[in-house]
Order: sequence, then structure tokens, then C-alpha cells
Amino acid sequence: MTSEPLTVTMSGGQVSMLFLVLLRCLGLVFTAPIFGHHSIPTLVRFGLAAALAVALNKVAGETAGTMPLIMAAPMELFIGLALGFILSMGFAAVEVAGQVISIQLGLNLASVFSPTDSSSSTALDPFFSVLAGLLFLAMNLHLAVVQTLAHSFSVYPVGGGWPASLPLTGAQTISLALELGVRVALPIALVLLLTELSVALLARAIPQINVFIFGLPLKMLVGVAVLSAAMPSLITGAESIYGFIFNAASGGAVSG
Repeated sequence: MTSEPLTVTMSGGQVSMLFLVLLRCLGLVFTAPIFGHHSIPTLVRFGLAAALAVALNKVAGETAGTMPLIMAAPMELFIGLALGFILSMGFAAVEVAGQVISIQLGLNLASVFSPTDSSSSTALDPFFSVLAGLLFLAMNLHLAVVQTLAHSFSVYPVGGGWPASLPLTGAQTISLALELGVRVALPIALVLLLTELSVALLARAIPQINVFIFGLPLKMLVGVAVLSAAMPSLITGAESIYGFIFNAASGGAVSG
């Protein structure tokens, strides 16, 4: 008994639709958090985008527009890139919180190489980058990325024209996410600032004290103690940032 080979036939319109969906998936996979990390091989990211395109092709076809392929292709790539960039702002907000704390600790006086983003940073920045990644996975937001992508085909139909609201949504989301990141770090930064003012007043009262020898280690000790005590609130703040970002990107379809 011989089995016939499995064949799949697609019309020209189906091929065009799959190509447009693939472009949006590629844009999101290459810029979204975790998925677009530089440590993931490019071939793996292409494969993931192709798998998502095949899985979401039917969903995208239900609301597809009639724009010509040559005009729709760059728009689909732009939508994918924009969505991935907006979702990555959650990581950026958490890292901004770490940078604010690092500045108050005085760690910005010496930079080190960060393995998470291949750039120079303070000694505390990689910790916040890893914390952001662990929270992202613990909250199952890697699945929410796929959900956001699927929901985008109803909000921004394939071939449906220029997404006029997406750039404004992106700009508002970026500004508010960075504001949230600074707010998360402000309580710790305020304690460290008060510590620095106390050291300055002590040096004023007792001029014999060397501020540079005494003040910097004291700030480090206080900073580590405060950071340890405030870790639960930092995690809660990071979770609220992620929830805000994903709700903004998906139009409220994804709960944080």
C-alpha cells in the first residue's frame, strides 16, 4: 500500500496574505522583549515568525483589507516593529528604575560591560535587566506577546491602510512607561539622597571627616539595605508597568 504525498495548494491571494502576515510577525519577533534578544539566533527568530504567520494567517484573513501588496508590505512591517518596540518599553522602564538607583548609589562613576545588552553599564544595571526578564517569563507575558499579535489583526487589519492611531499610541505609551519607571525608583532614590545630605551635614559639623572615604561606603551600605527591603515593592511596580504596557499595546485585550 503506497501513500500519496501530501500537497497543499494556495492561490495568489492566499500567498500574498501569508506574506503580509509574515512581515508583521517578523517585525514583532525582532523587536519584542525576549523574542528579539540578541542572544537568540537570527534563524530561530525567522522560524518563530514563520510559525506564527502560519498559525495566525486564518485569523488575519477574516478582517483583511484590499490595499495593493506593494503598499501594504511596508505598512505591515512597520506595524510589527512598532508593536514589538512598544512592548519592549516595559523592559526599558524597569532598566530606567535601575539606572536612577545606580546614579544615587554613585555606581555611575565606574561602568562595566553588560552581557545582557552588550554595552557598558553600571554594576547594578544587569541585575535589573535579569529581574525584568524573569518577571516577564513568570507572568507568562511571552504568551501575551502572541495574544497581542493576534489581537492586532482585528485592530489594524492586514492591508487596511495606514494605522493613524499607532504612532500616537506608541509615543504616549513610551512617555508614560518611562514615567512609571522613574516613579518606581523614586522612594529608594529619595532615601539615598537623604543619606547623602546627612553625610554632607556631618562633614560640615566635623571637618576632619573625609567625605569621600566615609560617605561613599555608607551610601553603598544604606543603598543595598534599602534595595533589599524594597525588593517586593520594586517587583510589584515592575508588574504594574508590564500590565500597563500590554494593555496599551493590545487595546485592553490583555490583562496585566
